Amino acid sequence: MIISNQQVNSIIKAYDVANNQKNRTVQATESVRRGDSLLLSPEAKELQLIQSNIAKTPDVRTDLVAKIKDSIDKGEYQVTSEQVAHRMLVRSLVDRIVGG
Repeated sequence: MIISNQQVNSIIKAYDVANNQKNRTVQATESVRRGDSLLLSPEAKELQLIQSNIAKTPDVRTDLVAKIKDSIDKGEYQVTSEQVAHRMLVRSLVDRIVGG
């Protein structure tokens, strides 16, 4: 369906829009140019910084892994059953919170 300028102008007049926009006619080739913009909140900027820092952090802390391996090799690494149970419970709670 093709809508002509005459049809658009008659609709504008019918709704009394023409009174508010004197000397304005609808042009078929008229276009509006607007520049895009983005404004981040302080919270979004902070989140962006956190995400950047996380991306820079290695997945494996090789220094810590080497230290633990060394203590295991020397027989000095001691973990109690209470420590294991505590970490299991904490991890379970975190999983429930994060998982919803």
